[in-house]
Amino acid sequence: MSSSPRRWSPGSVGSRSLLAVVAIAVAGLALRLFDLGGRVFHWDEGRVGYWTLRYAETGEFAYAPIIHGPFLRIVNATVFGVLPPTDGTARLVVAVVGGLLPLSAWLFRAHLDRAEVVALAAFLAFNPLLVYYSRFMRNDVLVGGFALVALGFAVRALDTRRLRYLYPSAAFLALSLSTKANTILYVLCFAGAAALVVDHRLVRRVHAGESVRGVWRAWRAAAGEALRDASGDRPARLVVPAHLLGAALTFLAIIVALYAPRPLLYASLEDPSLWLTVIHEATVGSARELVDLWIAGDMQSNPYLEFLGHELETLAYGAAVVCAFAIVGVVVDGYVSDTSATVAEDTGRDPGGDAARTAGDDAARTAGDDAGPTRADGGALARSGEGASPPGAATVPGIPAGRSRAFVAFATYWALASLLGYPAATDINAPWSAVHVVIPLTVPAAVGVVYVARRGLRAARLADRETAALAAVVLLVAGAGMVAPTATYWNSTDAGQTEMVQWAQPHNDLRVSLDDAEAAIAANGGDVDVLFVGGDIDDRDAAFYVADESAADDKGAPGGWYDRLPLPWYFERAGATVDSVPPDADHAAVLADAPPVVVVPAADRSAVDPHLDGHVAREHELRLWSFPVVVYVDEGAVAAADRDRRG
Repeated sequence: MSSSPRRWSPGSVGSRSLLAVVAIAVAGLALRLFDLGGRVFHWDEGRVGYWTLRYAETGEFAYAPIIHGPFLRIVNATVFGVLPPTDGTARLVVAVVGGLLPLSAWLFRAHLDRAEVVALAAFLAFNPLLVYYSRFMRNDVLVGGFALVALGFAVRALDTRRLRYLYPSAAFLALSLSTKANTILYVLCFAGAAALVVDHRLVRRVHAGESVRGVWRAWRAAAGEALRDASGDRPARLVVPAHLLGAALTFLAIIVALYAPRPLLYASLEDPSLWLTVIHEATVGSARELVDLWIAGDMQSNPYLEFLGHELETLAYGAAVVCAFAIVGVVVDGYVSDTSATVAEDTGRDPGGDAARTAGDDAARTAGDDAGPTRADGGALARSGEGASPPGAATVPGIPAGRSRAFVAFATYWALASLLGYPAATDINAPWSAVHVVIPLTVPAAVGVVYVARRGLRAARLADRETAALAAVVLLVAGAGMVAPTATYWNSTDAGQTEMVQWAQPHNDLRVSLDDAEAAIAANGGDVDVLFVGGDIDDRDAAFYVADESAADDKGAPGGWYDRLPLPWYFERAGATVDSVPPDADHAAVLADAPPVVVVPAADRSAVDPHLDGHVAREHELRLWSFPVVVYVDEGAVAAADRDRRG
């Protein structure tokens, strides 16, 4: 039997769905890029940004688990070689990854019908929590997004029996691990969710009268057939291990390239005798540091219920629509027949997409067709029994009706594990941990919202105005529930919005002083551009003071330096020379010839004011609350800088 690959057809259901996914991704990307630098850097952005600038200048890098993986520092150093280091460009990589993440929905098209794929893309693009933290130079969207794509390619390998998908899967898993060690939690969640899915399928078949041994025998036979099919005319015992080895080497190469110390990595390119040292430091050395801090250490000593409560609050404010539709999706996919099948038949639409029309066409698969699932049972995850419909159920090809799909159940278990696990695994109480719950929840949420929409369409065609109106209201409210939080938290630094905004976020009014400070630094001809005066702030008795300013150049610094964040990022990119004095310093003496920029805890303002005539003083919150500082900027320096800019 022979067959040629399907041609691109703009009018086909699958083609229209793919175009819709691409359009959603473009819109999501635009949403993330607009006014990307509008919010002042968060404390965490400030420290990573500072060390990125130091790496870009010195070329020296070593993995530091306290600031997570090396991905952002290494990639952003490259970005800063092309674009100027600004708040917007520093966030650009995260925004692009978050904006393009909806494209990953297409990888799961064998397990969701086309409408559900589009809905999944929409939730990934427009969920307020994902939008906010895609506009934030942190690793959470990166680690979750890369892990989702890695899972998607692994699923495609199972669905299509094409081993080549193992390579991008391994690559994205390595990228995920290079951003944050949370990848380990993702892999554990994947393994646990898969085990539960297999167990449920086993129990179902045993209850249907099969023996456990018989089920396992059938599954082994199916796995053997799949491996032989994937290997083609070559022996599976050689082909499969070769591809697994290739995928493992792909993973290792990316890990070594990103985790290896610099400049040792570059030296090894000229001296192959250093290769083993580089590989050891990038793998064993990095793993040892990770274990010492995050696993063997006490970083997870926290009040679990308090952290769980805050995570639930964040989900309620930033992902209420996803959570609500996820509940609907779980119930619908597990217990409710898809009555929208009647609507599809009546209207001539194919909710299953072109996948249904080509189900089981192995010849098309071997000829290179990769536009959709190629088996009537909807792929490997569906082969455990959920693809078939009970006798008498209304069905449409490509859409399981009234039976739980393995992938939907898998994502649900993954989300529940993340919900319960992250409060125990995280070191601080922060809204960004909820990102790891929302990503898997988007799958059952897509099922739920499509079900509501189809029920509404069916009711409208049957002249059931009440049901149609109710469905319309639900969808309109859901739309508002996505738009309103995004608008509310857009570049927010509001102290009353801690359900989304983390405490270490400075207020945006700091921007005025930062702009003046950068101008003053550029105009200064003295030895010191910025002076931090140590003092008491938020129970810290030596805030801002660092005996050796160079101690912060690499990956660690005394505690007083961290109190300054995110200011070091702004002063470093301005090329400032920074110094500090201890709290007990003689203010009159140290400020007799004050530099153009002086930063002081607000509690010490009265002691400093008399010695800074000619400086403009502005008070700002360096956190959401309880961290007031005063930034003094020399008026003359600002005026001189303004004159230089004008002429």
